[in-house]
Formats: sequence, C-alpha cells, structure tokens
Amino acid sequence: MNAEETAFRTEHPALVPPRRMTPLRLSMDAPPLKGVVSSGPGIRFETVGWYEVLLAVEWDPHDQEGTRFSHTRIPGQEPLHSEAISAAVLTQLSGGRQLLRGNTIFGLDHTLEIVLEVWHDSPRPVTVRRGELRIRMLSDSD
Repeated sequence: MNAEETAFRTEHPALVPPRRMTPLRLSMDAPPLKGVVSSGPGIRFETVGWYEVLLAVEWDPHDQEGTRFSHTRIPGQEPLHSEAISAAVLTQLSGGRQLLRGNTIFGLDHTLEIVLEVWHDSPRPVTVRRGELRIRMLSDSD
C-alpha cells in the first residue's frame, strides 16, 4: 500500500443472519490516509476528493445455498457498489469472494460516509470470513 491509500477491515469473522441487512464493522488496518477516518459504523471522509473504493467480502464457500449481496451504502444516496449473486456461482467463480470497484467524489455534504453492508437468503446464518474497503485517493480538492 502506498501513501495515497488505506484499508479498513473486519477484525473478526461475522455470522450474518438470513434476510437481514447487516453492517460490517470496519477498523483501519493500514497507514492512515489524510481526511479518511473510521466513523464507528463506517468510514468518514473529512476531506473533499475523488476516491476509489475497492470492496472485498469473503463469504464462507462451504455454504452455497441462496444469494449473497454486498454493497457500500452512502447514507441518503444510492450505493457506490451493489452486487447480488448466487452463492454457488460466487464460489465457483472466486471461492466465495465478492470483489467490486467504484469511485466518486467524497467529502461533500451528501457523501461524507460509506458503510459496508451484507445480506443473504440462505435458510441459516452464514459466516463472512472477512470484509474490507480499501480507499485510494485519485485526486484531492487542492
């Protein structure tokens, strides 16, 4: 990782109940990036800039029933990332890892925070082994 990016990750696997949107609590797990901080439930952007956000959610590949959904919710806005995919297909394609990339301008009144959320419709709880958002500065407001 270079000085222009940072990462926020789950500290432990999370057991996700069926049919309930579940935020994953993320902690900074890399050198800090100026103006990008943990907000408790998500990541807060205190500096206006153009950022790339790479999402990675590692679902338990042994449970292949149902659909897996991940997104980065921007409160009051459309999500930056959003994907729903069959658990069996996800396991075949990537061993259960959802990987998404997006970018937008953060730090304005309506884009101050993002939260990583997951959902599934398997008939039992499913483990998310790890969730991560990597943030890369593409251009700042200066």
